[in-house]
Amino acid sequence: MTDRNTGAPAAGAKPSGGSRPIRRGRIVLSMAAMLAVVGLAPLAAAAWKLIDINREALTTSQQEYQLLLARSVSREIDIHLDGIIAQQHQLAQALGAAFGRRSRIEGSRIRRVLEEGTDERMRYVRFTDLRERSTEVGGFGVPPEAEELFETALRYGAELVEQSPGRAPQPRLNTPFETSSEPRRTVLVAISPVVSHDKFRGVITTVIDFEDIWNQVAARRSAHTLFALDTNGIPFASTNLQQVRPGESPLEGSPLVQAFLQSRDARTIPFDLQNAGATESFIGSFTTTERGWGIFVQARQEQIYHPVANMIESTLTWSLAAVAMALFAALFFAKTLSSPINRLAAASRAFAAGDFTSRAIVHSNNEIGELAENFNTMASRLESYIRKLRRAAEENNELFLGTIRALAQAIDAKDPYTRGHSVRVNKYSVLLARRLGLSESEIQEIHVSSLLHDVGKIGIDDSILKKPGVLTPEEFAVMKTHPVLGANIMEPIKKMKRILPGLRYHHERCNGSGYPDGLKGEEIPLMARIIAVADTFDAMTTKRPYQEAMTFEAAVARINSLKSIALDDRVVEAFNRAYSDGEIVPEEDDAASSSDRIAAI
Repeated sequence: MTDRNTGAPAAGAKPSGGSRPIRRGRIVLSMAAMLAVVGLAPLAAAAWKLIDINREALTTSQQEYQLLLARSVSREIDIHLDGIIAQQHQLAQALGAAFGRRSRIEGSRIRRVLEEGTDERMRYVRFTDLRERSTEVGGFGVPPEAEELFETALRYGAELVEQSPGRAPQPRLNTPFETSSEPRRTVLVAISPVVSHDKFRGVITTVIDFEDIWNQVAARRSAHTLFALDTNGIPFASTNLQQVRPGESPLEGSPLVQAFLQSRDARTIPFDLQNAGATESFIGSFTTTERGWGIFVQARQEQIYHPVANMIESTLTWSLAAVAMALFAALFFAKTLSSPINRLAAASRAFAAGDFTSRAIVHSNNEIGELAENFNTMASRLESYIRKLRRAAEENNELFLGTIRALAQAIDAKDPYTRGHSVRVNKYSVLLARRLGLSESEIQEIHVSSLLHDVGKIGIDDSILKKPGVLTPEEFAVMKTHPVLGANIMEPIKKMKRILPGLRYHHERCNGSGYPDGLKGEEIPLMARIIAVADTFDAMTTKRPYQEAMTFEAAVARINSLKSIALDDRVVEAFNRAYSDGEIVPEEDDAASSSDRIAAI
């Protein structure tokens, strides 16, 4: 890799003269050394690695299972509560239908509707009308903690109706709490307005036994400790958590609860708890219900990771058996495998080094023999493809360069005063590029760009291009558009992108007086600076309608006088070296001989 401006090797570039040979050992020696020196260590390492991988997988699986359990409990609670809410909503609609357009109905009819629409989970149901007359069903009674809710239910129901005009609003649930009366149970209170013909008729207030729901959902998960917290972090239900009673402790000492209070996202975390002076390690998971309550699942680590311990024991047992089998198999197959593999490796190394005639001679009737046969087939086909590609590349390159040369000659032929100009500029440009130490790819780009540097003259009117006298300012302004025209002509061709700077900027000057963009110094691409020197020299040494041709000596002196003013210093110095070495000499203005010479560059 070279720097495009200086032609010097780029920083950090590595030599391309071939990669460092890699020393490889022999299979038989490697296996013998392994068996003699290492012994069982590799297989033991593999066994421990397997244990580590499986331990991690099983640990992750157990943690995911625990989080899934928390989500399952949360979802089942939501399903139960959604069912009760839907049932109470239907009860409110049925009672509203019983009212019809009347403002009141008999208490017996209200009781019948309530009894038909409730089940065992709805321990107590009360309907209160606008005159605060109540009809109730169920023997549970109103817990003292819920009296305030029942007293304000009518006002709260009216507010719900105002918030949802034109339709019966969904029942609203309060936060669960534990009753103070025995037997102590966790309950919820649901409030549902009764609406008929868009008129608020009263409110149904229901005591829901959450204890039954919790027992149905959590009792069968006896292997884990489960508990539930409300949105304030107060527990209202638990399983296997005897030291905590609902409503009595916020469990602030639990790292699991602290994580929940800080972030309500579902998570699984390890944590430690102090119990009777000893530290116990737990794995805990939590998630939230649709109502924002936290559902927690936790268990001791040894309980959760018991399957991991079983896995480790089984892995060690089978690993020892595998060690014995591996020792015997390694000894038996080492010699059998090494010989054909070595021959195949030698053939592949030779092929990689460029010997495309290399083949692997392996007579094994197994996968190695098949691999060798496939390698030989692949090598034969690649050898054939490479020969075809080389021929095609040579033909395409010759066709491409022939087309470029023909196009350059056609351009020069359009202007009788510059015939052979592009070929000579091409020759000088390539000489200068080599003198500057550019890479072969950069020289090839300059080769093409210099041939086509005046392609834009195709778009210049013949009356201007072939004018025998000096151009007027207006005509010269038109003539100065040919670099841009040339770049625009070639720009749509993807393969020509890298040669465009030579076409567009070869008339720029180091002091900024050039055209079309008035670039200065290093702003001008190196390709364009090289072509500018070659183009200027050929223009000086060629007879034009407005000037006589200079001698080579005079033209060289003039080129040097333009250093740093119009032409690049380094390129001019390269020109001087080429001229001193006899590479730039006068030649006959013969297009055919010039083409032959440039083809050899």
